[in-house]
Amino acid sequence: MTVDKVMLLSDGHFTIDMGMLVYGKMAYFGQKYRAALKPLYIETGDERILVDTGIGPADTKPAQFMKAEKDPALEDSLHAHDLHPDDITMVINTHLHMDHCGWNRMFKCAKFYVQREEWNYAQSPHRFQQAAYFQDYFKGLEFEFLEGSTTVVPGVSVVSTPGHTPGHQSVVVETKDRKTYIYCGDVAPLPENIDRRNIVGVLYDPVQALESIDRLRGMEGKLIYSHDKDQMTLL
Repeated sequence: MTVDKVMLLSDGHFTIDMGMLVYGKMAYFGQKYRAALKPLYIETGDERILVDTGIGPADTKPAQFMKAEKDPALEDSLHAHDLHPDDITMVINTHLHMDHCGWNRMFKCAKFYVQREEWNYAQSPHRFQQAAYFQDYFKGLEFEFLEGSTTVVPGVSVVSTPGHTPGHQSVVVETKDRKTYIYCGDVAPLPENIDRRNIVGVLYDPVQALESIDRLRGMEGKLIYSHDKDQMTLL
C-alpha cells in the first residue's frame, strides 16, 4: 500500500534571521527572512497524517517571539481542505523545536511519533538549545518512539538526519503514482542548504548536520524545505 494523497498545509509565517538558517555566511547575519510554516498532510489507507504542526496559537510566547503571522493558521488551512483536527490520526514530528510541534495538542485523536533520542534530549536540552524547546507543546503527550530510520506505515518512512538536533528525522513519502517526496525538516529549511551543502545556523552537531545533508542529497525524490517561503505547493 502506498500513499493516496499528499499536500502542503500552512501555519502562516514567522520572522527569522537568515544567519539562523544558513551557517557562517556573513552577508546573511542581520538579514530578516519571512519563513514559511508548512506541515505536510498525508492520506494512506485509514491514516490521516501530519508531519509537523507549526508554531502554535498566535498568543503563545513562541509565536509572539518569532512574530508569527497566521495567514492562515493550521486549523484554517485544514478546514480549507474539508479537514477537521479530529480527522488526523497520526502526527510525525521531525523534531520538537517550538515551530514544529506548536499545534500538537490540537490533535486529540492522533498518535504522536518522534525519535526516542529527540524526546530524551528535549526533556533537558543544553543551554544553547533551550530557547527552541517550548515544553508546553509536548509535555504530557503520549509519543510512540522511533529508533533511527524505519517505516512508520506503508508508503511513509523516516530517515535519521541528526545535527540540527540530536534526534532530528526527515520523512519520506511514496505515492501510488510513483512519486517520492522527502520532507527535510530543519536539516535543510531552504534549497541553499542542499544545493550548496550549507548547514543551518542552529546546531547541535555541525558534522552530523553535514552528513545528514549529504544523506538527503543522495536520495531520489522531490525535496520539501521546511521554511522556504517560495515552495508552498508540491508542484
